[in-house]
Amino acid sequence: MKTAVGSTVHPWYKGTHEWRVRGIAQLKQPIEYPDPEQGKVSYDPKIMLLEAESIGKVLWFPYWMATDKTKGRMKWGQRPPVLEERVFLKLVKDAIKKGLFSARFLQDLYRELQLVLK
Repeated sequence: MKTAVGSTVHPWYKGTHEWRVRGIAQLKQPIEYPDPEQGKVSYDPKIMLLEAESIGKVLWFPYWMATDKTKGRMKWGQRPPVLEERVFLKLVKDAIKKGLFSARFLQDLYRELQLVLK
């Protein structure tokens, strides 16, 4: 994946399709597994913090995938990502370390976690 912090991406949201990438949370390496139809699969989910002047900041959950059918070339996923809890947690932890979430969001999340973990 060539998208980097500072680059422009084009997902549609609230009528806007030009966003500046402000942060990227990612796994240390893509998830790799064999598939009977696709061959060797490499799955690389991300959490991206995007910003547009007209909207402000949003979170995007894209992924890239490579298979034998793509000749190992990473292609952008066209559907919502599918994530195991552990994979999602790794992405969230990286996002927290990189400052992708506001302090207010983290405080609200902390309060919600305290309520359900009592």
